Amino acid sequence: MDLKQFDLNLLLLFDKLYQYRSVSKAAESLYLSQSAFSHGLARLRKRLDDPLFIRVNNQMQATERAEQLAQYVKQALPLLELGLGQASGFDASHSEKTFRIAATDYTEFCFLPKLTRHFAKQAPYIQIEILPASPLPIKEQLEQRNLDFVLGFQHDEHPQAGVEQLAWFSDSYSTLVCKAHPRIKNALSLEQFLQEQHIRIAPWGESQGIVDQVLANLGHTRHVACQQTSVLVAPHLVAGSEYLLTLPTQVAKQVQQGQKLTRLPPPITVPDYLLQLYWHPLKASNQANRWFVEQVKALFL
Repeated sequence: MDLKQFDLNLLLLFDKLYQYRSVSKAAESLYLSQSAFSHGLARLRKRLDDPLFIRVNNQMQATERAEQLAQYVKQALPLLELGLGQASGFDASHSEKTFRIAATDYTEFCFLPKLTRHFAKQAPYIQIEILPASPLPIKEQLEQRNLDFVLGFQHDEHPQAGVEQLAWFSDSYSTLVCKAHPRIKNALSLEQFLQEQHIRIAPWGESQGIVDQVLANLGHTRHVACQQTSVLVAPHLVAGSEYLLTLPTQVAKQVQQGQKLTRLPPPITVPDYLLQLYWHPLKASNQANRWFVEQVKALFL
């Protein structure tokens, strides 16, 4: 297709209708009347020789052609926005920018509540889209998944190669046990730690966590009776059991009272962890992303 004869503004209409599946909502998001939006949609349908969206149960459902096109439009529009953003200022109070961020449940838990409350006041039209974190290297995630940022988790301050990063939170580890545990009360020795059964949090099914690594350096291993993926779910498995769970202190403090749990310092020296915000160097000069990083600094540092 010859782009010289194609009105690229029609792709904005397409993108919003694909997002909202409603002509009225899509038109409203672009500050257009429904009649103007419908006229533009009719032009696009004629140009592509496909209905693109069909009303089913009061919702505009995408045709197969539209589903195919959406994958390209979803990639192209952010790139165009990135290029145009270099030459114009970023007005957060009116911007409808969508920031796409990959995160685990725990990094979401630490990051989003404060951030979204701030954005609701300072940037009410901005959207945050959270995608599942991936075990891929950070640089690959940023290059392959069309992300603005990745929320990461590490135990040292060595910079990741090929990416920009900001450490915005640091914390220690605690060990949770049930208050009714028959053998552990107000203190936890290394001998007890090694004799008891443990829950290991492994977001991607890894066979070792930081606790296992520290124990291995000391010549010890622990018995993992249960392994699961979520930092936020794991504490609920401790109450009423004899399991031990070593996890970030911030979560341990919040759940220990309601779950009738005791929080103890682990009997080994587990290095503190850092929560990091990562972004690709190619987006480092983008004004929207620079604004986002500055908000994180102001809120957390």
